Amino acid sequence: MQDYITENQKENQHLGNVTFKCADVTKLDFPAASFDLVFSNWLFMYLSDTENVQVFRKILAWLSPGGYFFLRESCYHQSGNVKRNENPTLYRTPLEYFELLKDVSSDNLGYKIIRSKNILAYIKYHANPNQLCFLTKRVENNELDNRTQYLESQYTIEHIRSMERVYGHNYCSTGGEYATRDFCTRLGLLPGQKVLDVGCGTGGSAIFMARHYGVDVHGVDLSTNMIHIAIERQGKLEPQVKKKIQFEISDILDVEYENDSYDIIYSRDCILHIENKLQLFRKLHRWLRPGGTLFFTDFCMNNSQPSQSFLNYAKTFKCGVCNAGNTLPTIKSHGEALRKVGFQDIETQDLHEEYIKFIETELRAFTATREAFVQDFSQKQFDDISKSWRDKIRWTGEGELTWAAFTAAKN
Repeated sequence: MQDYITENQKENQHLGNVTFKCADVTKLDFPAASFDLVFSNWLFMYLSDTENVQVFRKILAWLSPGGYFFLRESCYHQSGNVKRNENPTLYRTPLEYFELLKDVSSDNLGYKIIRSKNILAYIKYHANPNQLCFLTKRVENNELDNRTQYLESQYTIEHIRSMERVYGHNYCSTGGEYATRDFCTRLGLLPGQKVLDVGCGTGGSAIFMARHYGVDVHGVDLSTNMIHIAIERQGKLEPQVKKKIQFEISDILDVEYENDSYDIIYSRDCILHIENKLQLFRKLHRWLRPGGTLFFTDFCMNNSQPSQSFLNYAKTFKCGVCNAGNTLPTIKSHGEALRKVGFQDIETQDLHEEYIKFIETELRAFTATREAFVQDFSQKQFDDISKSWRDKIRWTGEGELTWAAFTAAKN
């Protein structure tokens, strides 16, 4: 569109470091390794899947090693309410963009998703969570993200939905809304406070806190499938709740947020998956405001000589690619790590009795829905979940596994 280029030149050609070009992006060509960053805004939703793959492949070649590709698009559905006789836009889901980027990758070169999130300004001012941005990086084969690939293979959309049949809609952690309700009463949440939800899953706790306490919640998870479901559901919430939540896909160890920016940091049953806990706790301490509170629950080992069957189970928490020599943390090791990075007023609570009650209740309710579950999923999935819950009841009762809550302050 030459008119835009002409206007752009009028405004910016005095800078002297901009080259202006009017062209069809599907026909553009540049030498390999021409750019450290390729930036696009509202472009690929106007191209077909085939055209997108073609352009994504070109951009991968244009980027220098370690270069970044940023794109921002409208997702899911039309954002405005103006009737249109003709609309050429393809409102894809974030997962569809991830798949297109993955289609371009080869065994030794590809895109790594660094961050993806819905855009806060659109959420707050338009109650629109469907504007998404994606930051990707050109990586060689030794940098491709094995942990993310493992998570996506384990936490498929079908698997997530099957687990929600046990924990409750929007929840993928023990006790579902009942536990969330109990834990939130401990935090002294007040309207307008900022909460970071680490490992937010499909958004159950974030939505609960925003709706019942009026806090602003930033939910972060490494699973693209979890966040896709969370954002899709966010779009259907009442406006006053929808405006208080932002969801983001990122590795919590790789991102940085402003120091002293959160009143509460909250996490449910996910810190055990993170190998470098000292690095994580240092970041969380830095991001909390003075006087802020860290609260999380986690599964812990509770026996110095666990059985082999429990060790095999514990290793599954390591995401398949972490140090296999490590298993679950202990209540003591978490407390020591929190103290080492500067947290104070550390309180730990062994919740193994509460855990048994929760999972026994979940198992009874799940068993009662067997016929409907098998019809929607499979008998094997029903049997696997039932066995897993029975095993956890046994291990907890025998003192090998425990569930614990941790509260710490930044004074």
